[in-house]
Amino acid sequence: MEKAITYKKYVKANLGLEELIDVVDDNTPLDDPLAKEFLRISDIIEEYESIHYSMEDPKQ
Repeated sequence: MEKAITYKKYVKANLGLEELIDVVDDNTPLDDPLAKEFLRISDIIEEYESIHYSMEDPKQ
């Protein structure tokens, strides 16, 4: 099992995403190294936020 995403890794991922957001778009092939990095970084951010900033259903 992989270790939990640290805040430091989360911040680094956000900075990396900022760099890639202007380079990778819908026309970038999924096998492109930059697209792969974009997806990897996005997964890190999503995992961290799902743990630390979870959105609960307000109806419950």
